[in-house]
This record gives sequence, structure tokens and C-alpha cells, in this order.
Amino acid sequence: MRISQLVPCLVPAILVATGCFAAAQQGGSDWQKTYPIAGKASLSLSTGDASLELRSCGACREIRVRVDFRDRKPDDFNVVEMQSGDHVNFELKEKVHLGIHMSIAHWRAPQVFVETPNALDLDARTSDGSLKVSGVQGNLELHTSDGAVDVADVGGAVRLTASDGAIHIHNLTGTLESRSSDGSATIDGRFSAFHVHASDGRLDVTVAEGSKLTAASVIEGSDGRVTVHLPRTLAADLEVHSSDGKVECALPLTVEGYNSSNGSGHNLRGHLNGGGVPLTIHTSDGNVTISAL
Repeated sequence: MRISQLVPCLVPAILVATGCFAAAQQGGSDWQKTYPIAGKASLSLSTGDASLELRSCGACREIRVRVDFRDRKPDDFNVVEMQSGDHVNFELKEKVHLGIHMSIAHWRAPQVFVETPNALDLDARTSDGSLKVSGVQGNLELHTSDGAVDVADVGGAVRLTASDGAIHIHNLTGTLESRSSDGSATIDGRFSAFHVHASDGRLDVTVAEGSKLTAASVIEGSDGRVTVHLPRTLAADLEVHSSDGKVECALPLTVEGYNSSNGSGHNLRGHLNGGGVPLTIHTSDGNVTISAL
């Protein structure tokens, strides 16, 4: 079914569309819809194999969603979407094809573009597409299984789960929980707490000037070198361990303990600027380098 104009919904508090395009299509290749928001926006997104790009539209009072189907046919997908108050749920699902299905290797997967108010609670998921988020603040849950992640200029509480793709997080303010595998991770921000885990890839973390850790924070890596950049003014109780690599620390440190005996790896404990909350850096099969900003 194709509907060429907006369809008014008869249900007073909830807007629902499933299995059809309940919004304007442009040239048969785009789907788009705008959802008015009265209070703080809340958004759940699931885009499957399509890439997702979400950014802030500043002080706007609406959520805008657009799907560019690119080389695919819109009829190959279902759009499932609903609004209840200030919460919007959007899913892009590829239809199941029975029998023999011919595919073209160079087909480009769809892209989903979203604009939201600056203040946002978000749950965003992709399975085989890249994920980009910028300019929003709130509780941000991000999940991807096979695509690159690019997060910039966000704030609040960010939780990321990713695999099989590079991660870039830039200028984050607040707290971060990040778990990734099979890809390098580059992270910087002004943190109050963080827990970063990366396996099978290089890990580079910058704790920006102005950061004040208010809760225990952890950096964990395996099968790749770990580089941590810290401000000279950061106060923390530092514990560093590398199972199979050397440890270098360029900051002034009141050493409480050091062990580099055979079989125990390299272990370093001490206080930065008189000490504070625990900051733990653990890795296996890689060097640890701690440098000053």
C-alpha cells in the first residue's frame, strides 16, 4: 500500500502505523514523518540493517524521521511507528521473502535520518549499519552489532554496546558505559565517571580538562595497546595492570606499590594529586601508556 499524503489518525492519544507508509513519500524512495513534542522527548529506534544518523534540531518541539531507501524498494520494508504522548517508537523491518531471492551485491542499504530536540531519552539499535548520534543530552542507550559508531557532542548518561566496528566518541559530558569488541575505540570527554571495555582493538581514552571523577572508573582492554590521556589536575587512586606488556606513566605519582615479577605481569598503584576515587586501567596482551594533557 502506498499513501501519498498524511493520513489523520482517529485514536485520540496514540498514533499508530504498521505495515504501510503513513506519511509522505517523495518520488517513491523516501518515507518521512514529523511527531509533535510537548515535554521532554523520548525515542525508541530500531533500524535493522539500515544505517542510522540522529542529530539535534536545537530548540525544536518535534521529532522528524526520514527513511532514504536508496537502491532498495520501499515495498521490501515495513515501517512500524507509534506515538504516545512525548514518546515515539519507530522500527524499520525488512519483509521476509519466501522462495528463491535474487540479490545484487552492490545494493546500498537504506539510511534513516532523525532530528530531535536537544533534551532526549534515547534507545537506538542497529544490527548491520553504522550509527551516528550528535548534539543531544539525556539518557542515551546505543546498540549496534556490525557497524561503525560515531558519537559527538552529547551529554548525560551514555551506555553503548557495540561489536565488529570502530568506535569514535568525541566531546562527551557526563558518564559513559561502553563495551565493544573487534574494533578500535577512540574516546574523549569531560567525565564524572566511566567504564570502558574494548577487546581485540586499540583503545585510546582522553579524560578532558575539567573532569572530576565522582565514582570509581575503569578502562579495560585486551589484545591491543591502551593509551590514556589525563589532566595534570586529576585526583584519583590509580591502579594499573598489564598481563603481557609494559606500563608507562608520565604523570607525577605517589607510588604505593609496583610489581613486575615473572608471571604477575606489570602492576602499578599510586595516588594522583593526593588521591581520590579509584581509577583502574587493566589490559592483557598490550602496553599501557598514561600521558599528561
